[in-house]
Amino acid sequence: MYNISLHYLDGNNFVGSAKSMEPDMVVEMVGNVMQQGVKMEAIIADDDTAAISNIHRNLDPGLKKYSDKNHIKKNISNSLYNLQKKHKSLSTKVINYMKKSFNYMLSQNQGNPSAIEKGLSALSLHPFGNHAECSGEWCLHREDPTKKYNSLPYGKPLTNTELREDLAQIFDRLKKHSDKLSQLGSTQSNESFNKTVASKAPKTHLYSRSIGYRVAASVAQKNIGQGYLMQVI
Repeated sequence: MYNISLHYLDGNNFVGSAKSMEPDMVVEMVGNVMQQGVKMEAIIADDDTAAISNIHRNLDPGLKKYSDKNHIKKNISNSLYNLQKKHKSLSTKVINYMKKSFNYMLSQNQGNPSAIEKGLSALSLHPFGNHAECSGEWCLHREDPTKKYNSLPYGKPLTNTELREDLAQIFDRLKKHSDKLSQLGSTQSNESFNKTVASKAPKTHLYSRSIGYRVAASVAQKNIGQGYLMQVI
């Protein structure tokens, strides 16, 4: 399921984001944009390959696909909470710490797959007091191993060996996707626009005559801001 929008890269190059729409509709929309002479560099989507496969086959074999960073973060969150069922020591506080560390690692290493792999290794070691894979740019424990962990219980490293091994399995599986993780995009602008449309045209109501104006108002608000009302008046 996909949803698509376009974002400027430079003069005639765009990155499109896709989520919550059928793959064939994505192909049709990308094709329509290309027919207008717009060069698309990439689309941003979840890990469903149907749309990009059809685009490569029918439109442009060179079009790239970037994964949605929010989708990646949600998957990690789900994996950690599923692991919580097995390890009671994996409290919500520890999960929030792991999620924050994962998100920071991704943000700091965009464009660098090898750094992503090293960071994934550190994520399963650093919380347990092992800093062999940590970077001195962010890990203060390399210089002072006795330093407290501000976000872990009692300020101390975790000690559950089985938990460490299970976390390592989760992060090790991601290493083979380091290229993808180092080139993430966001469909957040889509979600924002969808909420604007929903506020002006709730799905619980039928707006057969005014729906066009309501969507147009949403587009104007997205592009101009709330000031569009004064310009229309």
